Amino acid sequence: MQIREMQIGKMLEILVDREGYHYRFVSKVEGTAEKAVAVSLIAAQGRAFHFEETDDISIIYRGGERMWKWEHVRAGMARLDGSAVHTFSSKEEGKIYNRRDAFRVPIGESLLMRRIIQEEDETGELVETEKSFKAVLSDLSVSGAGLYANEDMDVGTIIEFDMPTSMGILNCRGEIVRKTDVYDKPFQKFFGCDFTMTKKELERYLFERQRLMLQKERGGEGFRLKGK
Repeated sequence: MQIREMQIGKMLEILVDREGYHYRFVSKVEGTAEKAVAVSLIAAQGRAFHFEETDDISIIYRGGERMWKWEHVRAGMARLDGSAVHTFSSKEEGKIYNRRDAFRVPIGESLLMRRIIQEEDETGELVETEKSFKAVLSDLSVSGAGLYANEDMDVGTIIEFDMPTSMGILNCRGEIVRKTDVYDKPFQKFFGCDFTMTKKELERYLFERQRLMLQKERGGEGFRLKGK
């Protein structure tokens, strides 16, 4: 797929690798050119996000039933119809992308998580406060997590948690994208979370955990066969 084929008004996902962290943004396509796309300005606390030369950036676009990914794109800023926009350019065609390739690993561990509450102070600055709550981390992938909790959270709520591992503390920050009621668990609700920031070691940790799980499964099968 060519960048110029993106439709105005559709959402574009932007993935950024920077100094040991993964960041994820979502913005709306405002315009396209031959090899570049302009999206609504990505900003936090009233300030435009600054992309650096050393950032490794990918963009993901859903066209029909398929998703397309461009890797190692260049970021910039421009003005479109008088408004500031971010731009992303690539000389390459997009490649078919399957989010399911980001394998999901069962975890089942209790964690103390933090709900992030954003409010404006007297000067108009956005201030964050935290509210802790208990949850069970059901599963984990490089792009998101599932968790059980009794906390009353709406879609769009920002959460954070720190997961102790043999590779150090993995800090994850994300946004609740779905919630359902459950009736057969100690907790009342299940939440799906898409990550907006994670440490790069998360992918290596998940790969190692999945490898150990497969080893145990194969070892168990071999033991049963010998016992017959």
